Amino acid sequence: MSSALASIRVGVRTSTGTEPAADVLYRHGLRIPARSPSFGMVVAEWLTDPVPAAERVGVTWSATKPITGSDRVHATTVVTRVGPDGIDREVRLLDDAGRVRESGTETWRTENRPEVIPSLDFCSIEWGEQLRERLHHDAAFTSSVSTWDGTVGLRCGDREVHLRIYKGQVIDVTRRALLGATFTFEAAPVTWVDLMLSDSDDFMRRALRGEFSSAGNGYEYLRLTKPLHAIIQNARAMAREVHS
Repeated sequence: MSSALASIRVGVRTSTGTEPAADVLYRHGLRIPARSPSFGMVVAEWLTDPVPAAERVGVTWSATKPITGSDRVHATTVVTRVGPDGIDREVRLLDDAGRVRESGTETWRTENRPEVIPSLDFCSIEWGEQLRERLHHDAAFTSSVSTWDGTVGLRCGDREVHLRIYKGQVIDVTRRALLGATFTFEAAPVTWVDLMLSDSDDFMRRALRGEFSSAGNGYEYLRLTKPLHAIIQNARAMAREVHS
């Protein structure tokens, strides 16, 4: 694996300077109508550097308020996943006021397999297995689910893992439990990155701001706030141990 590729890890961020959107395109000899749905996406592509030793093979893009040629913008990026099948990176296009006007997720492929760190590959099976080992030794978690019988789903983007819990222990980690999850805790990949790697544990503050969602039994989701917080705390500890 190249040294450039080795430097790409979950949580790596970049930010560009601010300039008129039209100038970015003119500098590269491009003339794209501002009303084109691809206008902002192309501006973001030329503002940001490619992932080293990788080829971009896909992008999804959306606009809250499409930018125009006269808007002064800058772009930020954050690597949200380094997996065996490639690298995902979120790109945001912000205006002078710091508002996210457009954003998207890029998928990059590499010739060489990137180094996959399970504790940073949120909601993968390997991540779930590491989490289970930590939860077995967390008294706050085991006591809070000592009488509970059910399955907690954790979802990051298109990845989901189920923790089957019985009498205070996680007895199985699987992609999909046979009877499904009692409830599923869901967050966008960039939210997982922020939640896992932030300096402080701001799970409750983010929950109150509505950054997470749930599917399934809403009553059980609310009732298990304490063990869910313990899950997040242990996942944060895993991530920060390898990221520091």
